[in-house]
Amino acid sequence: MKSPTELETYLYDLKGYLVIEDVLTPDQVNTLNSILDEHLDCLPDDLQMRREQQPRALYDNYRFGMAGGSYASGPGFLAFGKEFCDLIDHSKTMQVMRMQLGDCFRLDRIFGMRMKKGMPSGVLHSDYGASEPFTRAVPGKPYVQPGFQALHGFGVAAFNLTDCGPETGGLCCIPGSHNSHIRLPTSVRDGTYTDVVEVPRAPAGSVTFFSEATTHGTMEWKADHERRSLLYKYCASQLTWSRTRVTAPKGIELTERQQRLLEEPAGAQWFFDSLFQD
Repeated sequence: MKSPTELETYLYDLKGYLVIEDVLTPDQVNTLNSILDEHLDCLPDDLQMRREQQPRALYDNYRFGMAGGSYASGPGFLAFGKEFCDLIDHSKTMQVMRMQLGDCFRLDRIFGMRMKKGMPSGVLHSDYGASEPFTRAVPGKPYVQPGFQALHGFGVAAFNLTDCGPETGGLCCIPGSHNSHIRLPTSVRDGTYTDVVEVPRAPAGSVTFFSEATTHGTMEWKADHERRSLLYKYCASQLTWSRTRVTAPKGIELTERQQRLLEEPAGAQWFFDSLFQD
């Protein structure tokens, strides 16, 4: 299998995220959006109520087709059709996740993100590293990552089905934060100081890859068109976020590798063989 280019590898390691354009063809984007049109309800206009909600409820309003992680076990949006299942092991995703996670990894959780004009920003966060919710890092002091804590074992492939970027809002992050040994300051987390936060330009058909250790969030949506992204979250085979799982959808035949990506956690190479033949 072809590996990421030297430049892609460098930029992903440097920034903690990477946008690769034209991963999906225009026809694929149109097909996925058409299927979503059949399955998703219209977003309501109660934006003021949304602004007053807690972050967890706010994110739930943005999300659809959830499975695994903080949500129940099930197929999530994979049940919408084979087109969504075939993205589980898209060749570009496999290349980038192999670079980050090695030869043995699994699909841990999924959900879609959608926003309409005026939907407010979400809270910046990272699930691992010095700024993860349960870290013992003291603000302003270097934090030595304990050996028993995961750091870069989780990665995300976000397929963008509509144009996103600085002018529109959507996914935002702090480049390089995945390697930071300092806890995220409150002034950045609460939005008082935003110069370090970047909204990557990600046109429809692109994929945004990022480490879950990279501080990321959602910037207010300013575009007239709806934001739509499909997030596939992977982890090293021996890791898991929670007890719930992404399960195979009924009536859709998966390839052998797609099935293996939905397997239970297990030690790499010992009980979880390489996903690759080369």
